[in-house]
Amino acid sequence: MDINTFSKLTYGVYIVASGDKDTKNAFIATVVFQVTAIPEKIAIVCNKDNHTLKFIQEKKAFSISVLRQNYSPLTLGAFGFRSGKDFDKFKNCNYIIGENTGVPIVLDDTISWFECDTEQELDLGTHILFVGKTLDCKIISEDDIPLTYQYYHEIKKGMTPKNAPSYIEINKISNQNK
Repeated sequence: MDINTFSKLTYGVYIVASGDKDTKNAFIATVVFQVTAIPEKIAIVCNKDNHTLKFIQEKKAFSISVLRQNYSPLTLGAFGFRSGKDFDKFKNCNYIIGENTGVPIVLDDTISWFECDTEQELDLGTHILFVGKTLDCKIISEDDIPLTYQYYHEIKKGMTPKNAPSYIEINKISNQNK
């Protein structure tokens, strides 16, 4: 099996957030997809080691911010490569609180956002898949292009965090291709 085949699947890059105005956290997600049009439902995947997981499970709600291709490395670094256990990801971030769920919605480097109530949760072993009903959504910029995982890797030469669903250890790839 050529494990590199998985790199041919297409992904976007998003910030998924949950919590409330006082206690909140967020992470960079690559697995976000629309599952139904009527009603409008979206699924996300969160690693069980992500600090944000408990916020999503307790609040039973989350937001998704679609990142723009011309993002700031500071935004991606704060939400993708630092833990909310010891770092306030929202300290220098522009965000609003969702009117329907009270969850934070990140606005920095964002072209659109969704506010969702969690309707289903599925344990995938290392990750949890959440299906949420969209309660509100908004386009912030029609002029920006959404950031794709391919652009992030090939053009920006970005790294994959260990908790990402698409993270594959280099040693595993090397051994499987021998």
